[in-house]
Amino acid sequence: MLSGLSCLLFRLENAFYELAQAYYHHESRVVKAHRDHLNKTTHALLFVRHQFKVAFYNELKQDSHTALKHYRQAYLHLHELRITDYNLLEIKTNSCIVNFKICKLCFEHNTPLDAISQFRRHVDIYKSKIGTADLAFEHSAWMSKQFAVFGDLFEEAIRAGLTAIQTQHPGFYYQEAARYAIARKQLCRGLCPAELKYPASDPLAEADKMEYYGQRPWRQGHQSLEAPSVQKEREGIQALQYRECQVDHSWLVIPLLSSAIAQFKKYKSPRMKRYLVVQMGEEYYHAKDYSKALALLGRVTWEYRSERWWSILTNILQLSLRCAYLVMSFEEYVTVSIELMGRYAQVPREEKIRIQMNLHKIFQDEVPEPEHGCEHDSVEKGRALWTTISAGGKSRSPIVVEMNSITAFVECKACFTADSFLCESPVTVKLGLHSFAPMPIRFSQLSVRFSNEAYNQFGIVVDENAVDDPIESTSYLKPGQTLWHTFQFIVEQDDVDCNLSTLTSTSSGTISK
Repeated sequence: MLSGLSCLLFRLENAFYELAQAYYHHESRVVKAHRDHLNKTTHALLFVRHQFKVAFYNELKQDSHTALKHYRQAYLHLHELRITDYNLLEIKTNSCIVNFKICKLCFEHNTPLDAISQFRRHVDIYKSKIGTADLAFEHSAWMSKQFAVFGDLFEEAIRAGLTAIQTQHPGFYYQEAARYAIARKQLCRGLCPAELKYPASDPLAEADKMEYYGQRPWRQGHQSLEAPSVQKEREGIQALQYRECQVDHSWLVIPLLSSAIAQFKKYKSPRMKRYLVVQMGEEYYHAKDYSKALALLGRVTWEYRSERWWSILTNILQLSLRCAYLVMSFEEYVTVSIELMGRYAQVPREEKIRIQMNLHKIFQDEVPEPEHGCEHDSVEKGRALWTTISAGGKSRSPIVVEMNSITAFVECKACFTADSFLCESPVTVKLGLHSFAPMPIRFSQLSVRFSNEAYNQFGIVVDENAVDDPIESTSYLKPGQTLWHTFQFIVEQDDVDCNLSTLTSTSSGTISK
């Protein structure tokens, strides 16, 4: 019974399929017959339209190879049209639709090189066609969309079985999309005044009711190479600029960077991934999500530190310091400040002095000065947080900083005075501290830890003069000078013929004026 029903359904499906094929074939022939009566000189736009319709009918017939041929022909006709500032948007809008169809079919035919070649040609043709200078941000938005869509097509093809390589994968296209989105944000800031108002005539009122893609609402159906009304044109540009000002561009950039990072991670390109993570951190900063920005930047600092990219590391640390101030991240602020005072931080001496003075204020339960480059409203919120914490005396709680994981402003060297010692003779350990800070630093306590914890008690120095007279203090470390401490102890009988080493040195102290 079921086999008979399946057979009937199969025959019914074939009947419907043949009817649909015949219908679309007939419609395609009607369009071709009409096209034969056209003149390229006066009907250039219809040539594009007819080729696209024929291609679309063939795509519905599931004849994708014939459809691809007509889509290519439609694209060539588009390229032959005369372009002006008034029809550029319409041509670019239609060309991106046709380009999408061509690339999609090339991926479906398993010819990815043809898709990539078509996309590169498409970008080369239109990347310099900006149009009206006052609307240059529209071009950057359009370019960003082209790269993002092609990245999506590429990724979809990979999920369908296409194999990508490290030098050619969707991540590069997402990265370019993000780059153009950032350029869009910068152009918006330069072209759109902050006091801009929306025109009373509302030239974009009919934007959702357009008959043709890419045409401006205030000159719908107008095919002249000149604007029909200069006043309407000016108001239309003003309305578009106003709308662009309402866009939060950072939240357009962040998803693109996230997609690019995922791809570069997948294809094992760690340096590109780190570079994009820094960019994403900057965008979170511009979006005023300072906590996420701080977290992202903290994920890559150790890698730039280990590879000694000091200029890049300095820029990351300066941005991290601003974020830490604005969200009142106490430990992060202290840690980043300590590293920015170090020898490898490429900041002016005056800036290092300012950072050290801010640290001194924190240790005195005072509010630090705001960091340079922060927005006024964010600074006020950050200052309020610091004021609350300083009033509560939280800064007096101990702050543990792992100096081994950062390039701090103090270098520490520990050594034994000899390779071996006799059983009853004292073991001598020398510890040297060298400061690269711009101003003196005072340590109130210093301790050395050994591989045998029983000797840790002999490696402690507590400076009783640290508070009363810092200048006379034995732990008063001046800039550019090395301070040496000597520790001695007698080893236990059980440790004869054993190895002993220093593990870490810890200190506590404050910044001195």
